[in-house]
Amino acid sequence: MATLDLTSISKSFGNAAVLHDISLAIRDKEFVVFVGPSGCGKSTLLRIIAGLEAATSGQIVIEGRDVSREHPVERGIAMVFQSYALYPHLTVYENIAFPLRVQKLAEAEVRQKVGRAAEILQLTDKLQLKPGQLSGGQRQRVAIGRSIVRNPKVFLFDEPLSNLDAALRGDMRVELSQLHRSLNATMVYVTHDQIEAMTMADRIVVLNAGRVEQFGTPMELYHHPATKFVASFIGQPNMNLVPATVREATGEGVTVELAGGHVMSVPVEGHAAMKGAKVEVGIRPENVTLAEGAGLDITVNVLERLGGVSITYGTIAGGTRFCATLPGDAAVAEGRNIALAVDPRDCHVFDASGKVLRRRQAPALVA
Repeated sequence: MATLDLTSISKSFGNAAVLHDISLAIRDKEFVVFVGPSGCGKSTLLRIIAGLEAATSGQIVIEGRDVSREHPVERGIAMVFQSYALYPHLTVYENIAFPLRVQKLAEAEVRQKVGRAAEILQLTDKLQLKPGQLSGGQRQRVAIGRSIVRNPKVFLFDEPLSNLDAALRGDMRVELSQLHRSLNATMVYVTHDQIEAMTMADRIVVLNAGRVEQFGTPMELYHHPATKFVASFIGQPNMNLVPATVREATGEGVTVELAGGHVMSVPVEGHAAMKGAKVEVGIRPENVTLAEGAGLDITVNVLERLGGVSITYGTIAGGTRFCATLPGDAAVAEGRNIALAVDPRDCHVFDASGKVLRRRQAPALVA
């Protein structure tokens, strides 16, 4: 079982702390993605798992064995970097075979392992070519093949698709997901692209300023974000965060007044002491519709017609920006005012600290 357990991992460079008490339990054969903005510590955490950086404190356990003080080659991991790091003078075959040559394996075993990796990665007809004769996606597959032949316990990927164009990234996302299924291996993948995270991961670790904001499945993070940061980071277009004032709060729901005077009762748990508090209401662009009567009024500033959908960017009273994803043929135009219907059951409420108020399943009323 290739499980990976991190316990209280912290890392400092001099007086600068970059990782803070991170504990994660990654299951056997799971595809876990570390995601977050640049500088959040995700690549540093991956390098600590690989043994390329030493943790200031904490423990790393792979398959039940403490590897915290072991060298990278002793940990049973293989890492694919952002750059392909291929030898330009060697053929695809020899690039994939290189780690096996270092291990001094018999030639028959080298041929068998390279052949299997090439078949999995659809590189069999490219084995005699050199990296300069390959596309970017093919070169990245060669780098992955070099990891596959080592038969590691855990695969580590550090933003392997960031150098590819948008269309090729989409193709490679599919290929990596298929690779995970065919190898049935434990994989940890770092990216700053939340689309990669949402489409590929079994579970996602959202990192912010060296701390774990939330660890869960893609849909858990989408439907039940624990913090304002997660809510705004996961989802495309980003969640709208609208300032509001609490009119009334009970264990059954919180009644809030949004900018412009729109009032709604959101089925989240509150308490009487919250009355008058400043909060933010999270509304996803795809969870609104054009209202037939009164609704949340916005002024349309920019309209993107994308065929099946129209993405509307505008402002509500007070200048707060608001985005709505509407049907492609929606009757909206730039410079016009529209009213949007919002179902309070789809909304989130974040307190002043950025934490979400627990949602209830009770029916909600709109004032």
